[in-house]
Amino acid sequence: RLGARRALPGGAEATYSVENPVGVYKVGRSTHKARLSVPVAGGEAALSFEGDYSSQAYEGSYGRGVGGGHADLRVSHTDGAVGYNVSYTRRLTDKLPVDAGVHLGIDDEGVYGRVTANRDLGHGIEAEYEANSRLELGNEQQKSLSQALKLSNKLG
Repeated sequence: RLGARRALPGGAEATYSVENPVGVYKVGRSTHKARLSVPVAGGEAALSFEGDYSSQAYEGSYGRGVGGGHADLRVSHTDGAVGYNVSYTRRLTDKLPVDAGVHLGIDDEGVYGRVTANRDLGHGIEAEYEANSRLELGNEQQKSLSQALKLSNKLG
């Protein structure tokens, strides 16, 4: 693997790498990755490329802090398919008496969300909760919801 990184004026940064898969020694089958990022309007805008001799993927993204969390917008083109993802992530420790967070988003397949919470119950016991949900918006509007509660202790 060979890579280069360069800081550019105005806080911009460019990176590039080329890598051959293990056991493949033909230069024409190398995977190339390139990224250019620039600070814009209090956030970061980036353009990325990844590809080899048979497929290429492109992505444009912008992320920035909003309302105590982080908003992220991504648009991609991979093997002829266009995709998008808009999401918002926020820790809720300033609003709740537990270590909690939320992640909400919409992408080219549907709407999704995740809630997590951790709390020390004392005596070396910790509780962790996680809920994930997704509503797919295609022809078959599939819904999913999963929840998990984990109790752990520190023996010894």
